[in-house]
Amino acid sequence: MVIRKIKVEDLRKFKFVSDPQINPSGSKIAFVLSQINYEEDTYNRHIWMADIKKGESEQFTFGTGADTYPRWSSNGEKILFLSNGRQPDKKTQLYTIDFKGGEAMLVADCENGVSNPRWSPDGNSILFTSKVWTEEKSESDVKRIKRISYKYNNIGFFEGRRTHLFTVKLNGNPKQITYGEFDVNDPRWSASGKNITFITNMEPDQDTSRVSDIFVVDNKREDAKKLTDSSYQILCHSHSPDGEKIAFIGNNRPNDLAVDYDLYLMQLNNGEPELLTENFNRSLMMSVGSDLRVSTPSEEPVWDADSKYIYFNTTDTPYCNLYRISISDMTLEMLVTDISVDGFSLAPNGLIAYTAMSDTEPCELFLKGKQIKKLSNFNKKILSNLKLSIPEHFTFKNRNGRVVDGWLIKPVEYDKDIFYPCILEMHGGPRGVYGVGFFQEFQLLAAEGYAVIYTNPRGSAGYEEDYTQEVMRHYGEVDYEDLMDFTDEALKQFPWIDAGRLGLTGGSYGGYTTNWIISHTDRFKAAVTCRSISNWVSKFGVSDIGYLQPESISGAKTFWGEDLVKQMKHSPLYYVDKVKTPCLIIHSEQDYRCPMAEGEQWFTALKLNNVPTELIRFPDENHELSRSGKPKHREERFNHILRWFKEYL
Repeated sequence: MVIRKIKVEDLRKFKFVSDPQINPSGSKIAFVLSQINYEEDTYNRHIWMADIKKGESEQFTFGTGADTYPRWSSNGEKILFLSNGRQPDKKTQLYTIDFKGGEAMLVADCENGVSNPRWSPDGNSILFTSKVWTEEKSESDVKRIKRISYKYNNIGFFEGRRTHLFTVKLNGNPKQITYGEFDVNDPRWSASGKNITFITNMEPDQDTSRVSDIFVVDNKREDAKKLTDSSYQILCHSHSPDGEKIAFIGNNRPNDLAVDYDLYLMQLNNGEPELLTENFNRSLMMSVGSDLRVSTPSEEPVWDADSKYIYFNTTDTPYCNLYRISISDMTLEMLVTDISVDGFSLAPNGLIAYTAMSDTEPCELFLKGKQIKKLSNFNKKILSNLKLSIPEHFTFKNRNGRVVDGWLIKPVEYDKDIFYPCILEMHGGPRGVYGVGFFQEFQLLAAEGYAVIYTNPRGSAGYEEDYTQEVMRHYGEVDYEDLMDFTDEALKQFPWIDAGRLGLTGGSYGGYTTNWIISHTDRFKAAVTCRSISNWVSKFGVSDIGYLQPESISGAKTFWGEDLVKQMKHSPLYYVDKVKTPCLIIHSEQDYRCPMAEGEQWFTALKLNNVPTELIRFPDENHELSRSGKPKHREERFNHILRWFKEYL
């Protein structure tokens, strides 16, 4: 067997395991396997079934399109799933299928597709959400916009429509349960099946507020009762099996910036929420970055069958660990570590099915009982042929004396007697986090003879709340200090790095820091900025979330008057005349998070200042290009990055 360096086209050979769902008897695990169909420039996604006793997996659904979101009925006899390839309109609709196989049955076919399906406790009904028109549907292609929130990255435009709650019996027609000018999130059946709870904000300021509440509705009526007091930002919730309590993940400071998400417990009928994770100084709902992953939809918080424990996974750098907490005494146990857990599910007998990745292997399927057992090796063949460079962990102290994690990936054919160019990689967010996660991009750079360094500057997740909050109101300041100090430390610890051949790159907020750094120093000889921000003032009005960001950038409350100057001084465009570094700009034309205009402004300004630059525009792609874009575009993006660094380093 010939062991070789990784190539761009190896992307086509990786397989992506996600959404592990263990059945009620703890004998089978349904999961989703995604594979690239290069000829059709898309992804084939099907449900697979793992037999726990045999330790073998086989494909369960077939056909075109994507079959995702498998969920077992309470008796384990049926599985619901979503599919977008079984109807001519290619919308994602709701199906069920018998566990023993056979033809899938269409259960709900909605104009705007189906999302968030959940079985009722008795297995006779399914609830789900779908966007519906709350005003008369226009026959014109002209969009009439009345809300600030009318588009979202990777979703598109939804003017005139709201996400509402439906139920459907297996042989019936969908019944709409909620109505009004609000959006339903995270719907859940109560343990008895008589009620449904969901998360929303029904107030007039809902588009600009971070407040969200839990509501309950009788599934036979259309009125909803609020269970919380509008003092929380709530992301997700779940009912205890004994029907007495609700657990939710959120925070009680919705008006503050970068607040940790904690776990709360409340009685179903009244009662003040109790904070369970007060002694756990990490934010919940945080995952380690990777560009070789299909993420698992969150089902957290997850209860055990006896209503004694709640399970969740989140990042404590460098791993995304799996935890459980005791309801009685708040004792927290770490169940899985030394790997990054992406998704999991729990059987009544206590078995846990989960997917997890390392820094040299994408997610595979695991089972935790008394011991941990790996159940899949879908990427064994491709990985066995590749010579990868294992990331080396090291630390440095920032200017506040805080020990911060960093990593180095050596060039694949490293020779201690050779000086090598080096690329600084920077994550997005700023609440992103590097840790034990597999990046093909990093390995490609190492295969081409570059060292790769990366760290978690102030503002990153995976640390205590104060560390995450330090960048708030100081974008481009404390994170810049940390990134420069980290680069200095890497040069000190690894003297074979050629300080005269440094490059840098990043995406989203990492694209912002790329632009910011090259407008404040000439030490880097080449830059690649991806889905970046160059001008906070222009971004606020055209981004899907930009209008929510003003205070976090500079402390200013708005983007006009005296505040405009404050915001501009945190924008790389304000300093663009200082840029000397050749900069490649990669942007997606349907990016609604960091819109195309951000890349265009940066390109135009660099050209006018005679800085070597190119603008690479990807049509029909959004903010997720590097992670879930069309396969051919993802490969082309890699090739542009490698070409630029080869030319200038």
